[in-house]
Amino acid sequence: MAMKSIAQSYQPTRELLSMMETFRQMVNHCIRIGIENNCSTMKKLSTLSYKQLAEYDIMSYYKLAAISSACGRLAQMKRDIKKGRKPKSPS
Repeated sequence: MAMKSIAQSYQPTRELLSMMETFRQMVNHCIRIGIENNCSTMKKLSTLSYKQLAEYDIMSYYKLAAISSACGRLAQMKRDIKKGRKPKSPS
Protein backbone atom coordinates (compact mmCIF):
# COMPACT_ATOMS: atom_id res chain seq x y z
CA MET A 1 0.00 0.00 0.00
CA ALA A 2 1.50 3.31 -1.05
CA MET A 3 0.97 6.45 1.02
CA LYS A 4 1.78 9.99 0.17
CA SER A 5 2.43 12.59 2.81
CA ILE A 6 2.71 16.31 2.41
CA ALA A 7 4.46 18.61 4.85
CA GLN A 8 2.23 21.47 5.95
CA SER A 9 3.29 24.49 7.88
CA TYR A 10 0.52 25.28 10.34
CA GLN A 11 0.94 27.81 13.11
CA PRO A 12 -1.85 27.59 15.69
CA THR A 13 -3.23 30.86 16.97
CA ARG A 14 -2.55 32.09 20.50
CA GLU A 15 -6.21 31.56 21.34
CA LEU A 16 -6.03 27.89 20.31
CA LEU A 17 -2.80 27.33 22.23
CA SER A 18 -4.35 28.96 25.29
CA MET A 19 -7.43 26.76 25.05
CA MET A 20 -5.31 23.61 24.70
CA GLU A 21 -3.26 24.59 27.77
CA THR A 22 -6.47 25.22 29.74
CA PHE A 23 -7.78 21.79 28.70
CA ARG A 24 -4.53 20.14 29.83
CA GLN A 25 -4.78 21.88 33.20
CA MET A 26 -8.40 20.76 33.60
CA VAL A 27 -7.53 17.14 32.84
CA ASN A 28 -4.67 17.20 35.35
CA HIS A 29 -6.98 18.80 37.94
CA CYS A 30 -9.51 15.99 37.42
CA ILE A 31 -6.79 13.34 37.65
CA ARG A 32 -5.63 14.78 40.98
CA ILE A 33 -9.21 14.72 42.28
CA GLY A 34 -9.59 11.11 41.12
CA ILE A 35 -6.34 10.06 42.81
CA GLU A 36 -7.28 11.82 46.08
CA ASN A 37 -10.71 10.15 46.17
CA ASN A 38 -9.59 6.82 44.65
CA CYS A 39 -12.19 6.83 41.89
CA SER A 40 -12.00 6.12 38.19
CA THR A 41 -15.66 5.86 37.22
CA MET A 42 -17.09 8.58 35.03
CA LYS A 43 -20.13 9.29 37.21
CA LYS A 44 -18.27 9.62 40.50
CA LEU A 45 -15.45 11.65 38.96
CA SER A 46 -17.88 14.05 37.29
CA THR A 47 -19.84 14.62 40.52
CA LEU A 48 -16.60 15.29 42.41
CA SER A 49 -14.90 17.53 39.89
CA TYR A 50 -17.50 19.33 37.76
CA LYS A 51 -18.16 22.15 40.23
CA GLN A 52 -14.45 22.63 40.82
CA LEU A 53 -13.93 23.12 37.09
CA ALA A 54 -16.11 26.24 37.26
CA GLU A 55 -12.94 28.26 37.86
CA TYR A 56 -11.89 27.61 34.25
CA ASP A 57 -13.44 30.02 31.76
CA ILE A 58 -14.28 27.52 29.03
CA MET A 59 -17.45 25.97 27.61
CA SER A 60 -19.02 23.16 29.63
CA TYR A 61 -18.60 20.70 26.74
CA TYR A 62 -14.83 20.89 27.21
CA LYS A 63 -15.20 20.37 30.97
CA LEU A 64 -17.05 17.11 30.32
CA ALA A 65 -14.45 16.09 27.75
CA ALA A 66 -11.69 16.78 30.30
CA ILE A 67 -13.47 14.63 32.90
CA SER A 68 -13.87 11.83 30.35
CA SER A 69 -10.21 12.02 29.36
CA ALA A 70 -9.13 12.01 33.01
CA CYS A 71 -11.34 9.00 33.69
CA GLY A 72 -9.63 7.06 30.91
CA ARG A 73 -6.20 7.98 32.19
CA LEU A 74 -7.11 7.00 35.75
CA ALA A 75 -8.34 3.61 34.54
CA GLN A 76 -5.06 3.16 32.63
CA MET A 77 -3.10 4.09 35.77
CA LYS A 78 -4.99 1.42 37.73
CA ARG A 79 -4.18 -1.19 35.08
CA ASP A 80 -0.51 -0.17 35.13
CA ILE A 81 -0.34 -0.47 38.92
CA LYS A 82 -1.96 -3.91 38.71
CA LYS A 83 0.68 -5.03 36.21
CA GLY A 84 3.51 -3.74 38.40
CA ARG A 85 4.37 -0.62 36.39
CA LYS A 86 4.80 2.80 37.96
CA PRO A 87 2.54 5.36 36.25
CA LYS A 88 3.47 9.05 36.05
CA SER A 89 1.55 11.59 38.14
CA PRO A 90 -0.02 14.63 36.47
CA SER A 91 2.18 17.71 36.26
